[in-house]
This record gives sequence, C-alpha cells and structure tokens, in this order.
Amino acid sequence: MSLKHVEISLTLERLWQFSLQYYSVREVKDACLNLQNHCKGNVNLLLLLKWLDEQQVCFHEQDWHRVEECLGRSETLLLSYRELRRKLKLHVSDTLYRESLQFELQLEKQQQSDLVDCINSIELEINHAEPLTLRYCRQLGGEHLYSAFAEPIDNIANL
Repeated sequence: MSLKHVEISLTLERLWQFSLQYYSVREVKDACLNLQNHCKGNVNLLLLLKWLDEQQVCFHEQDWHRVEECLGRSETLLLSYRELRRKLKLHVSDTLYRESLQFELQLEKQQQSDLVDCINSIELEINHAEPLTLRYCRQLGGEHLYSAFAEPIDNIANL
C-alpha cells in the first residue's frame, strides 16, 4: 500500500473551535487532564492529534520530534504560569482567578498556533496505521486513557 501525500486546511481558528467542542465532553476533559497531570502529556498536542485522526491523516514517523519540538517555545511558560495560578487560587479573589484562567487560555491558544504552523510546514499522508492519539497515549504510558479519545467526534457530540 503506497502512502499518498495529502493537503489539509488547518487554521488556528479551526483547531481552536474543534478543541473547545471536543474538550467540553466530560470524559474527554477528564482523560486530557489525567494525561497532563499524571503522564506529563500535552493537551494541545493531543487535541491536534485527535483533529488529524478525524481527518484520517498523519505525519511521517521522523516528524514526531519536529511536532514535539514546536511546543518548546510555549510549554515552559505555560507550565510555569499554570503552577503559579494553582498556587494563587486560594489567595486571590474569584474575579482575579477567572482572569488568570482566561490568560492561561490565551497561552494555550498561542501554543495551538505554534502547532498549526508546524503541521502546515510538514508533509502529511493518509493514515493507514493506528490513530495518532493512541500512539501518543502509548508513548506517555497512558494507553489506558485512549478509550476516551477513540470515538469519532460525531459520535461524542451526540452523547
């Protein structure tokens, strides 16, 4: 079976809207947070991989490192900010805490922008192998969480 190069139309807004819809499903959100907090996974990367799975495309094995490297610019800042926000939660007003969550969302969106730029710069192909989300969960030792990501979004949206 030959691999065929494919073109997709991935924009930041498309990924962001997909992410908001997908993450709003309780089981997905819980699995994402579990992957983030217990397996050191990146939720934005997982959401991108799920979007690619929904398009039935993937990138070459040798491009995994490029995709993960594109997180470097924002990951340290995001992790530091998230830790600070959690520490402040008990010491600031609800309004200030909600504002800090909104700022964190802006950092998340910037990270997604970096991911979109990266994906749009590499060659994609039709995915004839296992889903990217399964590969990522397995890579992090969180394969047991994959069941939350296995359903197509159309099936989840109707729950």
